[in-house]
Amino acid sequence: MVKLSYYQGMDRKALHSLHSWYNKTPSKPLIVRGARQVGKSTLVRLFCQNLEIDLIELDFEIVKLREIENDTSFSIEKVLEEIELVSGRKITKRSLLFFDEVQGQPRIINRLRYFYEKRPDLRVIAAGSLLEVTLDALHSPMPVGRVQYLQLGPMTFSEFLQAKQEDIFLEQLEKRGIRDASDATWLDYGSRLLKEYYFVGGMPEAVQCWVHGGDTQDVRDIHNSILHTYRDDIPKYSSKKEYARVSDVFEYTGAHIGEKVVFSDISHAHSLRVRSSIDLLAKAGVIIKTVHTSCKGLPLAAGTEPATMKLFFLDIGLLNAMHDTRWSDIFSLPSEYLLTKGSMAEQFIAQHLKGIDIRNPSPELYYWLHNRRKRAAEIDFIHSHAGTILPIEVKAGKTGKIKSLWKYIEQQGPEFVVKFDLMERRERVREITHKALKAGDGHDLRSILLALPLFEIEYLPEYLDDLM
Repeated sequence: MVKLSYYQGMDRKALHSLHSWYNKTPSKPLIVRGARQVGKSTLVRLFCQNLEIDLIELDFEIVKLREIENDTSFSIEKVLEEIELVSGRKITKRSLLFFDEVQGQPRIINRLRYFYEKRPDLRVIAAGSLLEVTLDALHSPMPVGRVQYLQLGPMTFSEFLQAKQEDIFLEQLEKRGIRDASDATWLDYGSRLLKEYYFVGGMPEAVQCWVHGGDTQDVRDIHNSILHTYRDDIPKYSSKKEYARVSDVFEYTGAHIGEKVVFSDISHAHSLRVRSSIDLLAKAGVIIKTVHTSCKGLPLAAGTEPATMKLFFLDIGLLNAMHDTRWSDIFSLPSEYLLTKGSMAEQFIAQHLKGIDIRNPSPELYYWLHNRRKRAAEIDFIHSHAGTILPIEVKAGKTGKIKSLWKYIEQQGPEFVVKFDLMERRERVREITHKALKAGDGHDLRSILLALPLFEIEYLPEYLDDLM
């Protein structure tokens, strides 16, 4: 395990969410969800260290609490006595109980409700990988209403900049508004940092290795180690019959990022079984599932076609390790060619959209496909904000036509549309017009376009609030 001191100076946005949770009285037990090695345990330890909280940590892959399994006379006070005994620590008002790797004793998850009901004065955090998968296998639901959730993914681009101490660029990025121009010097600097993030990605161990002087091979070794761990995890949440299919989905995702899924290309098994394997990996947090929606209204989930989907990976650095994309491959190519090197621009946007809104942690991702044909017009992502449905187009570099966007505007008539690329612009918000695509229809199509650099994806909610 990497020493905690190795992560000093790492600022994660989730630390602010932990502060909000900790200051509530009473507070519900907090379940930190996320894939393996995204930094869940380190986040809790850093939080307690920063606030000088008395952290009492139990690793449930090593320790088992007998009272948790007691059905006849379960007592929360007996659980606390057992915790004090096995930890050798006295529980006080300054204590925070941290149950790590709870998939090792999954029953603790449903017992969390008793901490809220019987001891609301205590601060309790539970974390672990494969939580949803484990509970599904046990046919055991989450304790709804008695716990709070925090979803943690890879480090975002802004967190990467913070770790690199790119303070000047980050300050300019955070002060920028939708009325500010995207000038060439600023774009070129941001594009270089973006390419760096494409290679390193957001897995905390890889980021910290990079910012502490590790070279590209050191970072790639970490990527490969994490990928090896994910492959080794597959037997933990799949039966012998499912193992091959889940493994096939894992490899297929890396090779077909952002493409419409063809179930028969993954496995000859029935499509429902293949979809089940996809769901397993999505619940484990290793892949991101993006489903077609008709965009007829909110919620977007009401208009989905579950069998029409495309897949993305957890992290762009891991994806490029799977592709064996080298540092020189990324930095020698003009930006507009990066899209052909594994759909990196779409992958970057997908993993940031997954955690973009703290009001809606870990939202489902959607896209739009006209007539759902393989070569039909496609909008990369569909996003909802403040009751408005927004189409999002992603282009890798400084060019890119928006034919699919016009098809969407013709079909759906949105007031606002969003485009991400790396184009220099004096105006980032403007009205766009186009002749209707249908023959004989002479009216103009109109919409308001918000056009942003790829690396400003994290600020989309603020820009949309300003725009609307």
